[in-house]
Amino acid sequence: MTFLQPFILFGLPLALLPVLIHLLNRLRHRPQPWGAMQFLLAASRSSVDRARLRQFLILLFRALAVLALVLFLARPLAGGWLGWVVSSAPDAVLLLVDRSASMEQLSGAVSKREKVLRLMAESAQKFEETSHLILVDSALRQPHALLNAESLLDHPLTKATDAAADIPAMLQSALSWLLENQAGNAEIWIGSDLQSSNWQAEDDRWPSLVGELQSLPQTVKIRLLAANANSAQSDASISLREQTCQIRKGSREAVFTLDITRSTENASSLSVEQNLDGVSTELPLDTQSPQQRWRRRVNLPSQNASGWGFFSVPPDANNRNNAAYFVYGQTAKPAALVLSSDPIAGPVLQIAAGNYQTDPPQLAALRSHWNTAPEARQAATLLIWQKQLPEEKEAKALETFAKQGGVVLFLPPTATDLKNARSQNPITASGGNHFHGIRWEAIERNPAFASANSPQSTAGNPFKINRWDRTSGPLADTEEGISLPLELLNIRQRRRLTGLHSPNDAHKRTDASAFASFQDGNPLLVRTAVGQGAVWFLATLPRPDWSSLADGNVLIPLVQRLLQNSARRQEKTISAIAGETNPAIESTTWNPVVGQKNADFRWDAGIYQSETSAENFRSGESPAWLAVNRSPLEDDLGKLALEEIRPLFGKLPLTVRQKANEQNAPLQSEAWRLFLLGMLIFLLVEGCLTLPPPKPKSVATHRPQNPMQAEY
Repeated sequence: MTFLQPFILFGLPLALLPVLIHLLNRLRHRPQPWGAMQFLLAASRSSVDRARLRQFLILLFRALAVLALVLFLARPLAGGWLGWVVSSAPDAVLLLVDRSASMEQLSGAVSKREKVLRLMAESAQKFEETSHLILVDSALRQPHALLNAESLLDHPLTKATDAAADIPAMLQSALSWLLENQAGNAEIWIGSDLQSSNWQAEDDRWPSLVGELQSLPQTVKIRLLAANANSAQSDASISLREQTCQIRKGSREAVFTLDITRSTENASSLSVEQNLDGVSTELPLDTQSPQQRWRRRVNLPSQNASGWGFFSVPPDANNRNNAAYFVYGQTAKPAALVLSSDPIAGPVLQIAAGNYQTDPPQLAALRSHWNTAPEARQAATLLIWQKQLPEEKEAKALETFAKQGGVVLFLPPTATDLKNARSQNPITASGGNHFHGIRWEAIERNPAFASANSPQSTAGNPFKINRWDRTSGPLADTEEGISLPLELLNIRQRRRLTGLHSPNDAHKRTDASAFASFQDGNPLLVRTAVGQGAVWFLATLPRPDWSSLADGNVLIPLVQRLLQNSARRQEKTISAIAGETNPAIESTTWNPVVGQKNADFRWDAGIYQSETSAENFRSGESPAWLAVNRSPLEDDLGKLALEEIRPLFGKLPLTVRQKANEQNAPLQSEAWRLFLLGMLIFLLVEGCLTLPPPKPKSVATHRPQNPMQAEY
């Protein structure tokens, strides 16, 4: 037996209080010997023995009543047969419902989400009279009490969303509820399709979370309602990977990179609908591959127009992943700012980041220091930073710049840059600065070169570039299928990056992704998303003693593409991921334009329009369009096997439930009702013992009228 309130057990000595009161009460009466009473005591000795036994019983039941009261307040938990006798129902049943986009896949005639909800409702009906039913959904992840099990089916917090689920975060919410409410034995039911990206089996939160659940005084049992069966119907999904806008031959166009995935190979063509501002176009896509990356150019209206659009595939087994939404704004003029003190790399970057679509062409601005004032970066869209990583004040300004849609490209500092920085501030410029947890390491020299100008054999050169993204990003192939010559780059020096993966927290996935890598696996070009913009890291410099980037056949396309992407900072449009909106977006009222009628921009994909007037939008005060897409984590087709899930819960009892008629194993149950009943019985018996004995009935006698006639 264990106790939920063990500190109350310090009150157990109170059970001796009735005995103490009795002893103190006896001290009040001191016996005095009296010869005449000896005959009366001898006559009633037997009745005195009965009185002592009665007093002993009264003291016993009073002590037992106090003891039962203390144990009742301590909330004991009884296991084994006693726990089964006391109560077979848990004190609380926490229902963790995954309502992410992947749960909308049909499993028979209903979706996996609906199947899980029905299974939960049917199984929880026998507990609704004795247990607390608590709902924790995958979107809000906040506990909500249910009136009954049937309300689970039409509850607003069990509707479908486009946000990803975070199973560890949901379990943390369940644990917090158990701690705050001092609940007794509990069962946690998890309804999920076992999608790998939702469970995050490698997350650091699992060991600590399971350890806290195991350390609770009450027993917590996990029941998994797995909806992991594959659908027999075909399913196609489409997602937007990249969107860029540019001026080409005097006309404005947008370039989209789309990922199309099908559950089964299909020889027939797939029809893709392109919708631009309400005008639809059917686009046949001939492919037999289950996965394809597709690039599509779309001519946009006049340069002063803004609007929306989407790509969609026909209805199938999961309609939640059939559309990818986008918005576009007024044409903006990209402008780059280069921050560098290097006499060689600085001018090269200034030329590479120039705007050559204007007449006459304009070189990028070159500065040795950056003004952190907002007005100083108002016109800039691309910031190239070739020096020591920013300190705290500059880092905050850079983060704000990126969140507003700007693009930042970091290049490594030279040894001279670090030396100058240390001379100005030896404390903070020690080479340890970081941005979003990413740092530069020490300079590495290519062992394939004996000197800067005398190369050895390049066979097995670890600094060779052998992998890069050819379908999207600034290193993608051209429309004609021509690849950038990255494999011909000669890299003599580089700086490796550390901290590419941010620590695991409640809802954050991997920040950084590599778009190009060296032969030894270290990244050359890394991207991390920050708000509406992006931050890039390039591991080498356009200097002869560092690399051949200054030749321009790789550097110029890379920088120019980043420059074009950065123009979206001036378009005043917003793109977001369902479930990952920030307070700046949530502070605006958004009305759905395309998508569900009563859609919520926080959880539902679609096109939304703000209530900002057209005049305010033209003046640049706030954006007018918001495109929300489902979480990319929901496009992950990987699923965990049951053998992979069991180790996650350690020694916690885990039961996999797939049918509603499965029986529940008995748990450790609260026994406070037994002690409360015992206390009442003890007080009732004590009360009966303290009642005075009944008076004997009087015998009626005949009194004569004449006293003189009485006989003696």
